Amino acid sequence: MHDRLTELAGIYREDDILEIGCGVGRIGFGLASRCRSWTGADISPNMLAVAADRLRGLSNIRLVQLHGVGLDELVPNSFDLVYCTNVLAHLDEMDRWRYVQEAFRVLRPGGRLFIDNVDLESDAGWRALSEGAAAAQQLERRPYEPRLSTAAELTTYAKRAGFDQVQAHRRSPLVVVTGVKAQ
Repeated sequence: MHDRLTELAGIYREDDILEIGCGVGRIGFGLASRCRSWTGADISPNMLAVAADRLRGLSNIRLVQLHGVGLDELVPNSFDLVYCTNVLAHLDEMDRWRYVQEAFRVLRPGGRLFIDNVDLESDAGWRALSEGAAAAQQLERRPYEPRLSTAAELTTYAKRAGFDQVQAHRRSPLVVVTGVKAQ
C-alpha cells in the first residue's frame, strides 16, 4: 500500500497526511516516518485503541474518533494528502460521496486525494458480486457483502466534489482514484 500511495499520490516529508478509516493504524505505522504528521481517523473506538498501542512512541501522529459520517472533527485546509483505502467497500454510496466531499474540505489548496475500492469491472470484483448473488439466491446470504465500485462512480465523486486532475488507476482487483484540490 505504501508503494501504491507513493506512486499515485506522492508522499513527501513536508506532508500532513490524513487516513480516513485508519483501523488499527497499520498503514500509518509505515507512513509516519515519511511525513511531517499523520492523522488517523476512524469511527471505531476499539480500532483506535489498538492503533494507539501500535503507534505508541511515534511523536508525529494523532488519532481522531469520528462521531458520524464525515470529518466534522477536523478543520478545513489542514492536510496535504487525504487517503482512504480498504474502507469504501464497507460504505454505501451516499457515505462514500460524503467522505470525498469532506476530504476536499480538509485538504489545503494543492492537496491530493487517494481513494480505492474493489473494482466491479475487474475479474475478481465481478466474481465477488456473482458469488454473493448466487449465495443470496440460495437464501445463504453472507452476513457481510462488500459494496464494489466502478471507476466511473469514484471519478464522479471526485469531480463533483471539486477535484482537478482526477484520474482512475486500475490496480487489480482495485480501482484507485486520485485528484488534486485546485490552488
